[in-house]
Amino acid sequence: MSIADNLNNLNALKYVFDESHLHFSRYFFKHREGVKLIVNEHHRIICDALDRVISGEINRLIINVPPGYTKTELAVISFMARGLAINPKAKFMHLSYSDDLALLNSQMSRDIVESDEYQELWPREIRIDTSAKKRWFTKEGGGVYATSSGGPVTGFRAGRMESGFTGAFIVDDPIKPEDALSDATRNRINRRFTSTFKSRLALESVPMIVIMQRVHEDDPSGFLLKGGSGEKWHHLLLPTPIPEGPIEKWYPKKYTHGIPIKYEIDGDVLWEMKHSKEQLEVMAQVDPYNTASQYHQIPAPIGGGMFKDKWWKYWTVLPNDIVIKRIYADTAAKTKEHNDYSVFQCWGWSRSGGIYLIDQLRGKWEAPELERNFKDFWNKHRYTNHPNNRPVQCAKIEDKSSGTSLIQTINSKTTIPVEDIQRNRDKVERAFNCIPHIAAGHVHLPAEAPWLSDYKEEFRGFTPLMTHAHDDQIDPTMDAIEDLLVNAELGITENALS
Repeated sequence: MSIADNLNNLNALKYVFDESHLHFSRYFFKHREGVKLIVNEHHRIICDALDRVISGEINRLIINVPPGYTKTELAVISFMARGLAINPKAKFMHLSYSDDLALLNSQMSRDIVESDEYQELWPREIRIDTSAKKRWFTKEGGGVYATSSGGPVTGFRAGRMESGFTGAFIVDDPIKPEDALSDATRNRINRRFTSTFKSRLALESVPMIVIMQRVHEDDPSGFLLKGGSGEKWHHLLLPTPIPEGPIEKWYPKKYTHGIPIKYEIDGDVLWEMKHSKEQLEVMAQVDPYNTASQYHQIPAPIGGGMFKDKWWKYWTVLPNDIVIKRIYADTAAKTKEHNDYSVFQCWGWSRSGGIYLIDQLRGKWEAPELERNFKDFWNKHRYTNHPNNRPVQCAKIEDKSSGTSLIQTINSKTTIPVEDIQRNRDKVERAFNCIPHIAAGHVHLPAEAPWLSDYKEEFRGFTPLMTHAHDDQIDPTMDAIEDLLVNAELGITENALS
């Protein structure tokens, strides 16, 4: 092969690697490990997202993917090496839960940069005075600083005060599963995203990448996606098995600061070679919490699972024999971000059997708005389009905190019949009393409601240890079940129907 042919081949390779993170990763994985990288569709999806980071289209990215699915190889080791190929002055800060793991990733990325294959394409000389794994630099001033997510991060900044791609702040598994149940550990790492990590960016536009398996509802992914840093994050959510339908249908609505990245994968699991659907089902039976967190990417509190998804029944058209309609209200004491919502639910009891959740309104409102929304909700359901159905007959509100004030205000200003609810029993005890009615198929939910996913997720996460984040939708549901089903076991009287 002539020198010209060799140069042409090198230029062709450089062009391909400049354009495709997947091709770069495959090529250098094979040279480093001596075997081919087995490429699955999810690898292409991850690499496409990382290409968008390089191009500047994305500067805040969260990738949630199961353990052992090549996330570190693609998003850390290869990404830093490719970044230095694109810009020899690029500066990377890499953090992981373990200092040893961060240093190992740093060393493997450096091994790629120092390899003959890389140097033939991009001569990048490493300064001899920075031979440590923790901190190393190219002669052009680019380089890597690696440490644990809980360690010191002073004296170095990710990126540069220049345009174009100049590096990134990369966090890979910032908290290990064993520490996920520690509120103190989670809160400390989460706070670092707002108090420390962002200050290590040379410019706000420098990309931040968080790639991790989910380990807890309030792990760093959950914290950021629910607005913990106040920023919007592109979110590549890769669960296995793969949920049915488009991502808009199943993407959690509580992730108010997530921008879901759309993708398509054939089949019903993420990587058949790693885990079949049958294997995942066995894993879920043996270890439901960790499987839900790390593989389904929908962590629920330990001790949860009291309410099963398969128990719910659904309606698309209400039956014509609903003879009782009542509104049940659960009001929050405060409106701060971490407090519960206020919830109004309209329920109906059918002569043919069961109760139907007809409508729900949920929000965080101060007293005047709470009163106004309650009256609007009442008026909305005061009448009915079904000739055999009755209008809503009364509203029942928990007699506590803002609920007490709402009861007094409604009684003094309107003729709306309002009754107080005294919840004298423990929530878990109430839940156990309600579960048989749900399991028996007596509770029907609106199949097309836009809030249905959040509603079911709240029930899915309910735990007898009371470690769940919210139960504002659960409380009025239990009120309705107790009022319309538990009492019905004693017989519905004609007075109750009036």
